[in-house]
Amino acid sequence: MNHSSESLDHPQRMALAGELHARPFMRIDPPARVLHLALFAGESLMRHPVWLTILCECFGVTPPVAGARYFSHDFGPYLLKWENHAEFSTYTFVLHDADGPVFAEAPLSCLPQSWLAALKGCVISAIQLTFVKGTGEPGEANNLPLRDCFVGNIVAGARVMAGAEAWSDFLVQPDGVGRFLLRDVSLREFQAGRLTQRVLEIDTYRIMALLALPVAQQCQPAISAAEADLAGISRELAEVVSSDEEQSLLERLTQLSATIEAMVEDNNYRFSAADAYFNIVRARLQELREERIEGAPTFGEFMERRLVPAIDFCASVRRRQGELVERLSRADSLLRTRVTMTQERNNAAILASLNQRAAVQLRLQQTVEGFSTVAISYYLLGLCNYLFKSLDKLGFPVNPDLASGVAIPVVLAAVWFGVRRIRHSLVGENDSSH
Repeated sequence: MNHSSESLDHPQRMALAGELHARPFMRIDPPARVLHLALFAGESLMRHPVWLTILCECFGVTPPVAGARYFSHDFGPYLLKWENHAEFSTYTFVLHDADGPVFAEAPLSCLPQSWLAALKGCVISAIQLTFVKGTGEPGEANNLPLRDCFVGNIVAGARVMAGAEAWSDFLVQPDGVGRFLLRDVSLREFQAGRLTQRVLEIDTYRIMALLALPVAQQCQPAISAAEADLAGISRELAEVVSSDEEQSLLERLTQLSATIEAMVEDNNYRFSAADAYFNIVRARLQELREERIEGAPTFGEFMERRLVPAIDFCASVRRRQGELVERLSRADSLLRTRVTMTQERNNAAILASLNQRAAVQLRLQQTVEGFSTVAISYYLLGLCNYLFKSLDKLGFPVNPDLASGVAIPVVLAAVWFGVRRIRHSLVGENDSSH
């Protein structure tokens, strides 16, 4: 039966069925400490498994097989969950020792320093998350006020998932790590792990979405300059009077189009990725099912005020790029149409000149044909005159002068018809060859 079932399966069936379970939630029992790192390698995607291999070697652990996108292992001091995404990989460390202050002073000190040295310049997000039990008033952690946990002036927080509180200022603290404080009030089993992953994903995807912001800021001056150049070309196009000016404008427009197309190709992926990441952030915020805590903005409100304007700016720059490409295309079509019309007028003038030359050549040909008829007739009449004189000498009753005079119209007519016949036969062969 098993053999029959396997023979019926699509080659990708098991892989696709397992995709829904490929990234399970971690089991977290508050109180707990979590350290989360997101590593961005850009186009060097092969660096992600290399980083994981280095970490595993630090503890003498066998790394996952090549091509793995998920890995979980208990390293002793902490439990690791590793996930490999399209552009980045995440390392979530659940520390087994949850004693001490709410937030550690140097959270990265517990990780292998040789491994951290290999990550230089690639950490896009670093979060220290503390999950405490529900003691104290809302906005307190182990009876410690929020102002002692965060450095920001504005701390966002809300009741989430109908059984917990979540707090953060979304700032990088002096120790180089952001902070999230979660408080378990009445969570059920496995909810703590789900809440932890959603909060960490909100911050990670928030940063990944904002990678498009500096790209948009760099593109905006170039787009403004290109729009000004296009407006200038359009004004000049309305006043152009010569084909040389049209060719010059066409070269400028082609160069401008190539520049803009290159810019679009360079940043189109980043803008598309920003949209995708931002949609994930919104989805995770909805999954939190936030309820307001008086005196504090919710995570959703904080994102609406801070993240949404940045994403809208990126969208506007991307939209301006698209509109500029369309305008360049229209201007290019208009200019090329004008150049084509100018070329057609020039070609028509050339054809008219060629027709005029052909008519002149025909008249010359006809003139030459008349001269040729006279010349040929002259030589033929001379031969006839010699013939008539010879016949007279031989005793035939022929008057050479009279016979030559009578032969003139006959010879002229014969030569004229012969020349025309030859010309018509040559013209007919030329037409048949075409």
